[in-house]
Amino acid sequence: MRIARERRHRRSDNTTLALHYQLDACRQAAKLEGLILSDEDGFCLATSGDPHACQEVAAQLPFIGRKVPDFEGVLLGTEGGWRIRMHRFGVPGGQLFLCAIGPGGTERERQLALSRGAVRRILEPRADAM
Repeated sequence: MRIARERRHRRSDNTTLALHYQLDACRQAAKLEGLILSDEDGFCLATSGDPHACQEVAAQLPFIGRKVPDFEGVLLGTEGGWRIRMHRFGVPGGQLFLCAIGPGGTERERQLALSRGAVRRILEPRADAM
């Protein structure tokens, strides 16, 4: 007999809270300084990590994301710079940016991929909501 184990420790039916929980789990797993989900206007939909860094980085993502769908490098801000990895991806209704603040590596890339999939799942229209 196989026992199913729930891999998610925190859940919520509230979309904003579910997104935060998801980003927080991926940020911790990849040992990142921050993880940001923002829209095409630079508005933070969800963050995990240093709030100041997340807000400042989110505001600049649309400028980067308009030119390239993926970016890795140093983003300069008012109080220094952050090493970031940004992905632009589509969801029903528009484009979003998922951005990691912190060191690179295979675990960061794995967690970003997991996070993109989870964000799509969380934001997809639910049949029971119609």
